[in-house]
Amino acid sequence: MSAGIAPEGPHTGVDGLCENIRGALAGWGPGMLGVHVHQSVSGLAEVAGLVGAVAEAAEVTVLPGDDATARAELHAAAAGSSTAAAGRAATDVRAELADVRAGCRRAAVALGLRVPVVF
Repeated sequence: MSAGIAPEGPHTGVDGLCENIRGALAGWGPGMLGVHVHQSVSGLAEVAGLVGAVAEAAEVTVLPGDDATARAELHAAAAGSSTAAAGRAATDVRAELADVRAGCRRAAVALGLRVPVVF
């Protein structure tokens, strides 16, 4: 799958990307960082809040693996999700969210977690 293309299936478009990010964080955020991940998200602002909370939790948690890279990726993802939520005229929301999703995946890999490859 290209980084700029939304996932196929029941969750497509911007909503699909938001749900994909939530699902990825739900897979490892609670166990590693103690962050509560809602069962669903309803929009860009909630995704931005969720990614921001995960990034903040990473700052105060002892992390395995390449913790500096994981923290940097999460902070970049938090900034990207905030940019998407702000909805500025020149912002490509889908591209921002695809970058956020990729950053969350890179953070998980940096922590030594297995991340499935999706084509």
